[in-house]
Formats: sequence, structure tokens, C-alpha cells
Amino acid sequence: MGAATYAAEAHRQDLRKATAIPYLSHLWSVAALVMEHGGDDQQVAAALLHDVAEDHGGAARIADIAERFGPEVARLVEGLSDSLADTDAGETKAPWRERKQQYLAHLGEVDERVALVSACDKLHNARAIEADLRTVGPALWQRFTVTDPADHLWYYGSLLTALHAKVPGPLGDALRRTISSIEALARTDTSNGRP
Repeated sequence: MGAATYAAEAHRQDLRKATAIPYLSHLWSVAALVMEHGGDDQQVAAALLHDVAEDHGGAARIADIAERFGPEVARLVEGLSDSLADTDAGETKAPWRERKQQYLAHLGEVDERVALVSACDKLHNARAIEADLRTVGPALWQRFTVTDPADHLWYYGSLLTALHAKVPGPLGDALRRTISSIEALARTDTSNGRP
């Protein structure tokens, strides 16, 4: 079984937040970005698998990925995860801000291989937020567990700082432009009196 099939099986019932879009579309998009920015086969596999452990199986899933796809792919996936709680088995993830703060601190320690895949993941998520802000406006924030746009702006701004030195060039530029656009759209919504 390849990484794409493994990810499709794990995420078979998952959708993007408040949409009918299969979650697998995000994984394919991240994998495509990794390829476009020079990632190797292991990084592409990690892009396809990057949310499997975080969303379905926790640390046990990392062990399974190591067995099936090798220790380097498992290391990358673990480095991309902000939680290894097995929510499928009833474990609870830490609160959102705590997880994000830990992940941001972790990004300061990761190598460029993890940073590349992480930046591609965050870029695809940021592009989705940007597009949805343009079409649905600030109602977008209600899709998330944490609904205050200031929290999301803090997180994405902090990601830029954490990834800046490790992701130079076109990928870093694209992430910076997209986050700047989100910040401008969020400010516009607030200044227009929209929640």
C-alpha cells in the first residue's frame, strides 16, 4: 500500500472544515506543493501522511508508518504533528493555543526537511483561509474550534517567524504574501464593522 492509499483509508470520512470537500484534497495539495518546491519522495509521502497520526491514531500510527514507509517518513510525520493523542481511542488533545505554542517552539528545532513540508501544509491552509475570507467573509472563523481571528493571525504570524530562516525563496515568499493578505482581509472586515 502506498502513502496515498494509506492516507485515503485513514481520512476516508474526513472533510475540510464546514465543507463537503474531501480532506484528501488538502493532502494532495500539500504533496503537490512539496514536489513543486523540490521535496523528495520521502517528503512527498510525509505530506500525504502528515495528519494521519495527529487525527487518527496518535503515536501508534507513527510506529505503523515507520514499519510501512520507513523511519525517515515516520520522523517527518511526527515532526509535522502538533499532537499525538489518539483521539480515535478517546484521548483528548491539549487546548488549541497550548498545542500551537508547543508546535511553534518545535519548529525552531526542526531541520529543513520537516520545515519544507510544514511550510507547504501551512501555505495550503492559509490559501484556503484567504479564499474563504474573500467569499464568505468573517463567518469563516466560526468553522474553527477557536473562533477569534486574532488567534489565527497570531498563529500564522508566528509561523512566519519560526519558518523564516528555514524556508527561504519562493515558498517562504508565497507564505508571507498569503498571510499578509489574510491579515489585510481580517482588518478590512473589522474596520467595516463586520464581526
